[in-house]
Amino acid sequence: MNSRIHVVVGIIFDANKDKVLISKRTKKQHLGGYWEFPGGKIKSNEKPFLALKRELGEELGIDVKDAVSLVQINHDYTDRRVCLDVWVVQKYTGELVSQEGQEIKWLRKNNLYNQKFLEANKYIIKILCLPEIYGISDNYYNNFSEVFSQAKNYFSSGLKIFQLRLKLEKNNEFLEGIKQLSVEAKKSDTRLILNGKASDIDYFPVDGIHLKSKELFKYTHRPISEDYILGASCHNKSEIYHAVKLNIDYIFISPVLSTTSHPICNPIGWDNFKELSKLAKFPVYALGGLSANHLEMAKRNGAHGIAMISSLKDLFS
Repeated sequence: MNSRIHVVVGIIFDANKDKVLISKRTKKQHLGGYWEFPGGKIKSNEKPFLALKRELGEELGIDVKDAVSLVQINHDYTDRRVCLDVWVVQKYTGELVSQEGQEIKWLRKNNLYNQKFLEANKYIIKILCLPEIYGISDNYYNNFSEVFSQAKNYFSSGLKIFQLRLKLEKNNEFLEGIKQLSVEAKKSDTRLILNGKASDIDYFPVDGIHLKSKELFKYTHRPISEDYILGASCHNKSEIYHAVKLNIDYIFISPVLSTTSHPICNPIGWDNFKELSKLAKFPVYALGGLSANHLEMAKRNGAHGIAMISSLKDLFS
């Protein structure tokens, strides 16, 4: 099989930031008729951002002024191997119009799953649907009814992703509790993530698995299907590099600030967080001593969003 084709992809949101632009491949193109995000091949020795400017200018008639890197995706089709270098367009000038006869349209993020997309683009959709606020359960509960009550309140209050980080024994009662919680999560279109091992995905009806940092190095490749969300906790460069190798969907970097739950852990601070986040090729959540008031600070330092445990109750109550 030939070497990997390097492609740049542009994510363009509308003025309200709730719709994204998609483009349908023409019948003359490879896999014609499929939807994708606009972009194209990067030329030899061309910088990705300059390729983005050129491709979106040729396809849509706009001049990209500012964009930030979102993720890099390697995908193997039966006849070719591609690397998608995905950027979020922050600012552009000009009127956005199809320049090459391709169909384009604006679509809400939650409706992207209903379109016939190129396989490599499906990973982008999963990333785009990760919310900025990530909720994490407490560590200890007396029983599952407490978990259910708290989580159900979060779901109905608007939380869109919630991780179960439980010390409860994983028995039949646990399984039944997860099933009930999964039903409630789906009613609110909330992603339910289980902190555990990759093999847990075969037993519990959840949307994904979150690996502890010590669990990361037990795997040499992505341990669960890309149909599920896979996250991990990271604290240093080596853990982030390994997460990249495993094709993780997102990571936590922590602790950013001091926390009452781990008072002996030294916080890394925003400067170190920013440097570590640059090593990731996927969304990064800041974790540790944060509240919703830290969201903009986190984003300025390279975060996709923030993860919260104790402060979650103040935001969703």
